[in-house]
Amino acid sequence: MVIGDKLPWKYIFRLHAPWLLATFLVAAAAWMATRIFQLELPFTPVPFQIAGVALAIFLGFRNNSAYDRWWEGRKLWGGIVNHSRALARQVLTLPVAPEADRPALLAAQRRIIYRQIAWLYAVKQQLRAADPLEELKGLLPADELEGLKAQKNVAAWLIHTNGVEVAGLAAKGWLSDYRLEILDRSLTELISLQGGCERIKSTPIPTAYRIFTYRFTRVFISVLPLGLVEHLSPSNVPVLIGLSLAFLVLETLGRILEDPFSTGPNGLALGAIARNIEINLRQQLGETELPEPAKPTLFNGIPILL
Repeated sequence: MVIGDKLPWKYIFRLHAPWLLATFLVAAAAWMATRIFQLELPFTPVPFQIAGVALAIFLGFRNNSAYDRWWEGRKLWGGIVNHSRALARQVLTLPVAPEADRPALLAAQRRIIYRQIAWLYAVKQQLRAADPLEELKGLLPADELEGLKAQKNVAAWLIHTNGVEVAGLAAKGWLSDYRLEILDRSLTELISLQGGCERIKSTPIPTAYRIFTYRFTRVFISVLPLGLVEHLSPSNVPVLIGLSLAFLVLETLGRILEDPFSTGPNGLALGAIARNIEINLRQQLGETELPEPAKPTLFNGIPILL
């Protein structure tokens, strides 16, 4: 996610340079044909005006849909933040054990909270189609890490394992049925939030919308100079190029926002969010040696958080 108000304009121009060049060449050819060779091209602005309005409406609808996906992803991760903190608080305050069993209870509480931290990174990695075990070393015991290699959904299994451990606390008499229900609701809410993220990831905007907007936008800007042939001049070509860039950026923005969990400059900063929750949860455990908050990296000279 981009930090601050600067945009990587050099990257934007470089990304769209081929199509902007195509628009410029068509404009130059049309200008030469009418001004130098005195040819009459059979084009009028009216069809292009109608097509431009239709394309703008279509792009607006598509981009609204894409932004809704992006914002829903952010709200789901906001829920993950809240319920992760709540789970840690409940794990640390609800179980009550006799003094002789306190060391065993503290060890179980630490395992549950560290497993919750591991779940955060596993969800992040799975949403980015990366190895979910990559960032779990040091958070889980070696034998548990080895067992996770056989799981197709590592994050879901971590929630399941925490559920088993919480049930074990109740079986030992350290949790009443009412308090067990509270912890179980928190775990259920976390798995529901994971499912919401997976729904966004596995259900992209329909292919017809994506292909139509991509192709129609590029065809439109390529032939737009023909519709403006009567008004073409060296002075208004930059305006034509700027208009073409606006359409290209709008179309590209819709494709980028469609996947809020990408690692690009407009993706959600899942790594930074997960790191902040890790710091909070480890502080709740009373730890003082904490990891540093995530630092931005440079993308074409612009700081972004991943």
